Amino acid sequence: MKNKASFSGYPSVLMVLENEFPFDERVEKEAILLANSGYEVHLACFTRKGRNSVETYKGITIHRFPISGFYYKLSAACLIFPSYFKKWQRFIESIYKEYPFDILHVHDLPLAKPGYQIVKKTRGKLVCDQHEYYSDWIIRTSHYNHTLTGRIIKLFSNWKKYERKYLGKADLVITVEEPLREIYIKQVGIRPEKVITLPNTPLHSIFIETPVQKDIVNRYAEHFTLLYIGGIDILRGTDLAIRAVPSLKQTISNIKVLLIGPVYQQYKPLELASDLGVSDHVELIPWVNLTEIPSYIAGSRICFFTPPAEREEINRTITTKIYQYMAMGKPIIVSRAKMMKELVEKNNIGISVDETRMEEFVEAVLKIYHDPEYERLLSANALKTSERYFWEKTSVTLVKKYRELL
Repeated sequence: MKNKASFSGYPSVLMVLENEFPFDERVEKEAILLANSGYEVHLACFTRKGRNSVETYKGITIHRFPISGFYYKLSAACLIFPSYFKKWQRFIESIYKEYPFDILHVHDLPLAKPGYQIVKKTRGKLVCDQHEYYSDWIIRTSHYNHTLTGRIIKLFSNWKKYERKYLGKADLVITVEEPLREIYIKQVGIRPEKVITLPNTPLHSIFIETPVQKDIVNRYAEHFTLLYIGGIDILRGTDLAIRAVPSLKQTISNIKVLLIGPVYQQYKPLELASDLGVSDHVELIPWVNLTEIPSYIAGSRICFFTPPAEREEINRTITTKIYQYMAMGKPIIVSRAKMMKELVEKNNIGISVDETRMEEFVEAVLKIYHDPEYERLLSANALKTSERYFWEKTSVTLVKKYRELL
């Protein structure tokens, strides 16, 4: 008998996200892409905001379970305390009882284990979607390094071993850039035919075809705004721009650093701004809708991403914010992270700086500020370069590989 998830006769997919949904841009783009390609798409996630347990969103059926603060914090120690995995597994299995899916699509590394335990029973396909090189990222996070509890958890959490074991059991592994695909093949041991690249590029329909919101653009018309969009923590380099403000405001009195995104534990950008006496020049917006991002970029003068460049992952990826900045034709300042530095310099769309030298960031901003012709050149080059990097073009690999799975 047909189950509800495949009543139309189409293959069915359950995505699993260890977060709130909406909104996660990459997850949403993938889910809608698959739904538009003929798949019945459901998504399992948690909620700490009291959202509905079942909801339909843009053709996606969302299943949520409430998670307590205790279990939310326990996620960092999931390799030590398996009760976190068991809680997720029970939740996913409860959905499977009503909707036996053909494919289980797990976003990010942590829930690969409960995902595998389920498909082992159902004989479905397991897709492990790696938004980042998780085992390289998590060991450098603030919550693993800046508290005694975190350091103890880090000591007993072998993410490299976990990664090799459970990604090796997946039918398909998705990564964001080709150099990371090479890592999964050569270092993690995944067979080449099981790993595909899916860059997190912006939607042409949102960044080009949708008009910007003039009220947002006008809000920053009187400022020379430096914009960062994305998660905010010690690994993102946003403190470099804040520390540059005391020097920059001597020349650019209307300078503003605008940070848009959630702030993660142990990192306090507004406290740093206060300590430096530049609170009036730094603004933090914890969240905006995806459709508003182009307008905030349009209202800025320079966009930046200056993370520390010692991580293997950061040198082998181009983050989605870079593609978004390009799509709106903005000059970009990046750190010396290899792929982003090469993209910016090769296409002459911005400036690469040593993220350990605040004076280089200041010089880069002033170079653009003092030379309108140079700013226009960078902008024109960014628009031209961005034509190659839109989701509608780069996502065809996912649909092709999904068809091969079934």
